[in-house]
Amino acid sequence: MTKLLATIKAIITRILFSAHGFIAIWQVTQNTRDPLYWCLCVPIGVLFFEAIFTLAIKKNQEWRWFCPSVFIYLSTIVPAIWLLELDKLEKRSLFQDQMLNETINFAATVGKDLKDLNKMLGVKIQLPEIQLNADTWVTLIEQFLMLVLIIGRWMLPKGDLTRDQLSQLLLVYIGTAADIIEFFDSFKDSKIANEPVLVLLTLSIWSWSLLQFTIVLSATRARKPRGGGVGGGDDVTTHCCNISCCNIDVWGIALNILLQDAPFLAFRLLIIVHYKIITYMNIFFTCKNTLVILLQLYRLYVVHSENRKTAASKRGTARKEAPPSSAGRSGKARPRKATAGRRA
Repeated sequence: MTKLLATIKAIITRILFSAHGFIAIWQVTQNTRDPLYWCLCVPIGVLFFEAIFTLAIKKNQEWRWFCPSVFIYLSTIVPAIWLLELDKLEKRSLFQDQMLNETINFAATVGKDLKDLNKMLGVKIQLPEIQLNADTWVTLIEQFLMLVLIIGRWMLPKGDLTRDQLSQLLLVYIGTAADIIEFFDSFKDSKIANEPVLVLLTLSIWSWSLLQFTIVLSATRARKPRGGGVGGGDDVTTHCCNISCCNIDVWGIALNILLQDAPFLAFRLLIIVHYKIITYMNIFFTCKNTLVILLQLYRLYVVHSENRKTAASKRGTARKEAPPSSAGRSGKARPRKATAGRRA
């Protein structure tokens, strides 16, 4: 029953990934009026084969270090969002004076677009008259991206994680998603939204930060020995996991700084120092990113110190419990040789 439930959850997760990616690609074709962009659906087919491989061959077991289903989903949704944002940038640069009229006219056609999608899928669904403009569609797709990632990680196999560890991981993901959404809201500033270099830089850093959702560091945490006796192989594993560079916390901190905190801070310093876009929100988030990096570095120092103390205490315990040396045994044997000589 447990395996069946896990299989159903894995299938639902991939259907959710595919549906969101399909809607994003559909919006790209609607905005650009170019059906060639339907070729972006190729990763959805790859996701189908990945599901078969994971369910049939790997028996629905979690992959170590890397989550291919999330990566394939991002390879579908991220290019679509890039195209939507670049299309918005092009329209802003070409039709700045007529943007209001363009938005009002396009809002009246969204209901028709939904009906066209209804006909294309070949199903009869009573859709309400929804008045959404292109910007609202793009915002919904971008916001739902983070929600789909969190729900997908919740429903995917948890591997060696306990329920408590999984809940903590999901809370971390929620905080990470909130930071990414805050960063992506930089487009609300008209100075950034109308600068092509800043738009491309924002999209690049945003895409780079999403890679952290494809890495499964929590599933590679080394198991602590539970038994009283420890074999030789366990000693090697324990010694390796006590090295700072092999600690899972160190890798997690390094990835957070490399994939998110440092790029976010560099971007905000760039728009403040070079482009002179000084606002309350930019200053606040710059201070926030700086503080987060300092706390991460402090956490790195604490983890390194704890690892050194743990390694030193284990070496001291091993010396106390070590058997008598061969030198001591030979020293006790010397009086016997002397006694034998006297008897002779």
